[in-house]
Amino acid sequence: MSFASLNIAASSLRAQQKAIDVLSHNMANVNTPGYSRQSPNIVTASPVSIGNLNLGRGVNLNDIQRSVDPLINNAMRENTSQFAFWNTVTSGLTTVESAFGSLDNTGLSAAVNDYFLSWQQLSNNPQDVAQKNNVLNKSETLTTQLNQMYTQLSNAQQSLDQDINQQIDAANLKIDAIASLSNQIKSQEASQQGASSAANDLRDQRDEAIRQLAQIIPIQQVNTQDGNVLIQTKGGDMLTHDGTARHLQRGNTTGANGFRDIVIQGKNAPIQGLDTGGSLGGLLALRDGNFQSYMDSLDSFAANLAYTTNQVHSSAGGGTRASIVQSGQGALNPALALNDPSQGVTFAGQVQAGSFSLHVYDATGTPLTPSSDFTINLAAGATMNDVVTAINASGSGVTASVDIAGRLNLDAGANTMAFSNDTSNFLAAYEVNSFFHGATAGNIVVSQQVQNNASAINTGSIAQGSSLIFAGDNTAAVQIMNLQDQALSVDGSPAASLHSRISTLSSQYGLDVGLANQQGAYRQAEADSLTQQRDAVSGVNVDEELIAMMKFQRAYEASAKVISTSNQMMDSLMGILR
Repeated sequence: MSFASLNIAASSLRAQQKAIDVLSHNMANVNTPGYSRQSPNIVTASPVSIGNLNLGRGVNLNDIQRSVDPLINNAMRENTSQFAFWNTVTSGLTTVESAFGSLDNTGLSAAVNDYFLSWQQLSNNPQDVAQKNNVLNKSETLTTQLNQMYTQLSNAQQSLDQDINQQIDAANLKIDAIASLSNQIKSQEASQQGASSAANDLRDQRDEAIRQLAQIIPIQQVNTQDGNVLIQTKGGDMLTHDGTARHLQRGNTTGANGFRDIVIQGKNAPIQGLDTGGSLGGLLALRDGNFQSYMDSLDSFAANLAYTTNQVHSSAGGGTRASIVQSGQGALNPALALNDPSQGVTFAGQVQAGSFSLHVYDATGTPLTPSSDFTINLAAGATMNDVVTAINASGSGVTASVDIAGRLNLDAGANTMAFSNDTSNFLAAYEVNSFFHGATAGNIVVSQQVQNNASAINTGSIAQGSSLIFAGDNTAAVQIMNLQDQALSVDGSPAASLHSRISTLSSQYGLDVGLANQQGAYRQAEADSLTQQRDAVSGVNVDEELIAMMKFQRAYEASAKVISTSNQMMDSLMGILR
């Protein structure tokens, strides 16, 4: 039985040594990201039957178990995705903080207040050139604020789109890494036998790669029966399975905001659910959600400001009259209805059947006799050519034509002209005698006519029939001043005053920042908790490993003692036989 004792002790030496190697491996990877503690599973070796006895044959290291809690891993993957999402959103909102910081008393809100205050001051003295210059100055300040804020948001949006390309490349690298690791795991485990074939280190690396992919895009993980993993997008598109990889890429079509869609390699349909998690999702949420919403709000404000102001100004008098007038907007097709959307004019849809008055004055500013008031009728579906025909046939002496850009050109010769009583909305929609030019926050400016001469600002009304403009009439100035508190909507948005639109935009930005900060703090606390839970299950505690190592070391020393004792017994036995 001495030889059996030697074999048993030898099996123990091997098992204890391998167990110590496992613990050494744990301590070597104590700081390795994603590493899961491994435990040696030592079991009794299969006994041997001798007669009616089953005699033990020692001990074996059956397998090396990886300490992993799938529930914690899944929770960490989801937390990683959400934390990256909100961290990206917070950073993105911070980049435009300077634009929204200008919504306070020194920025856009103040510019709106100053703009309407200047009209109020002008209404008190409507013929004062200094007050008209003040209106021009405050109007240009307002439009400049709108232009700059819109440009900053637009540039930030374009920058986000470039960042999205980088995130797509990063995601594809992780998808390739997961596929490669899956192939390595499959190859290594297939080359071994039994339960000890688990490729623990490679599985840790794959889990870490999956978490890193989740940090970029929101994903779903499905564990298959053969030990492999299937990684899908939230919408169910397969990214990697059984060693195969499918990349993200830009599609050939564009979304609602004009940016190219993101698709799965070999597919045309946009990936659904990308904007629900991960840093890429955060970029998409910022680009297509937050920033686009802010830009839409600015556009809505600019559209309502421009059209309603022009609606009053185009049908008003009291400013310097011109002998030559050109519309600010042109019809792309002069033979097509003025209100056709294909004309490319923002407010074309506002044009309707109606009329406007054309007033003509001589060189001294006296209304023509016997008639100075000419009614231009526009039927439903009227075209720019119809406007030209009606003016030329009016007998006003004003010559009308359409230039190559589709703009209406009016020439009164030695006389001057003014407009009033527009029930067709043509003058405001096509910017004839207008105060503003443009209809979005990015392109709104004061009309060239007013920029060239602030005295051209209209402040009063024109008497129908006589074409008289009374000195001191402030009707138009008061109407424009009162626009600030009126519920307006010319762009399909919910009716709201111009002041409330700016206030709502500022509040929305503040709410978005607050939500992002709140979610970021929550996800950070959740991450800390999950990390502690994972460390309790999978983390390496050096003190515990040293204690376990001492246990295996003592077992190793005991086995060595058995060998030494058996050797002495064998020597004694051989001495007796000699």
